[in-house]
Amino acid sequence: MPGIGVIGCGTVGATLVAALAARVEEFTGPGELVLVDRPEGRWRGRAYQRDTEAVLANGPMFGMSLYLNDPEHGVRWAEARGLAVHPDERGVHRFLSRPVYGDYLEDGVEEALDKLRAAGWRVRSVEERATGVERDGDGVVIRHASGGVRVDRAVLCVGGRADDDAYGLRGTPGYIDDPYPLRDALAEVAEDAEIAVIGSGMIATDVLMALRAFGHRGRVTLASRSGLLPSVRRKAARVRPAVLTAERLAELPKPLWLADIAALAREEVEAAGGDFDAIAADLLDPAPAEERLRRQLDDSLSDDIGTQLLQRAVVDIGQDLWLALHDSDKEQVLRTLHARLWSFASPIPRSTAVKLVELCDEKRLRVRAGIETVERDGDGYLVRYEGGEADRADLVVNAVTSVYRPEPPSAGGLLGLARTSGVLADHPHGGIRVDEETGRALTASGQADDHLFVLGELTRGAYYFVSAVASFTRRADEIAASLAALPEPAVRDAALSTP
Repeated sequence: MPGIGVIGCGTVGATLVAALAARVEEFTGPGELVLVDRPEGRWRGRAYQRDTEAVLANGPMFGMSLYLNDPEHGVRWAEARGLAVHPDERGVHRFLSRPVYGDYLEDGVEEALDKLRAAGWRVRSVEERATGVERDGDGVVIRHASGGVRVDRAVLCVGGRADDDAYGLRGTPGYIDDPYPLRDALAEVAEDAEIAVIGSGMIATDVLMALRAFGHRGRVTLASRSGLLPSVRRKAARVRPAVLTAERLAELPKPLWLADIAALAREEVEAAGGDFDAIAADLLDPAPAEERLRRQLDDSLSDDIGTQLLQRAVVDIGQDLWLALHDSDKEQVLRTLHARLWSFASPIPRSTAVKLVELCDEKRLRVRAGIETVERDGDGYLVRYEGGEADRADLVVNAVTSVYRPEPPSAGGLLGLARTSGVLADHPHGGIRVDEETGRALTASGQADDHLFVLGELTRGAYYFVSAVASFTRRADEIAASLAALPEPAVRDAALSTP
């Protein structure tokens, strides 16, 4: 009976449990699944906690199924509860709130665990955070506060908060280091407070929507290096890329250069009658944030599907394109294109964009680029920009997600000894080195480990696009397939639990 340990039971861990259940018949027999994490917020992760309903999931339900090969699973769950998830009569996507999507994750995991139990698997829960992971002969020992548990194979699914304290403000009065849960962090903010939000991406828009719902009436400034808001999601269109496909990519000589990918993208868009030059201009030389927001909102109901094709290609083969990209061009993306690429690839709901425009119209929102420093100034803060300009704020909210972001705090101690002993190795672009085909962890000597796998945020250096549920489900399915294909472990006399 194989023992499989899941280290980290957030959204990433949820996709792994679902993938194991989907492939349960491929295992040679029933096993034991050991779930290691604190009980708080299990399966919801940071993004889908029980929080304000004002913040929406970032994708429509048909793209956020827990099951790779059952894309309608989430839609069926929502329909059974009378939730509207299909586009409206104009083709505008409908979105669940973040907490409701978290309900789906919880229910989906329970369904998967029931399927495993029905197949004879034992499911055991260790309701403590993992503090260490060690290799032990033909197994893995997962350490936690009250002891440890030995399994045959383990999957690191650690996620959670990974934001930078870029300006050393942690612990200072009036500085909100982590805005989640939003209802706890922001609900008591004074109605007329002047707020600076460091960052202008997805977390920043969450903060804005929550403040608006909580009745805040003061001005909010989103201050970031790029000054870019997420792009606006266009209306629903059933698109299937014909050029940017796994099959076409497999035929091309490797490595690819950014120019090669741009040529494929041009071919894709122009074959559908779209304007690739306009899309490229918005990506490479975007207009100021408010102007761009208004234009994209106006264009969001257009019949031009070029943008949707490219965004779909990111979901389908974005990780494969990154793997095929020359290392020097990967560095260029990380240095100069990251914010623009993520703005394009992670669009916000149209309804959120409408609210942002309303905030701009009411002079309650502005977006500024070129942030340089944030410092304490009397009983408030001073935000300084390139060129010497500055804003004063009563409160500062950290919404930074840097391309070179640190690991989640829960991962640091957990992985420390494993790094020191060579069980795990750092990836030059962040996170942990893995075998890119199977998700196996690579040792310091570069060998793939059949007993230790890595999924989610910790693989960002290898795959780059690791924030969407669809990217988790794909890699979770690959790991589940690898686990099912491995030989049955030798029978041990020792019990799984260790002191």
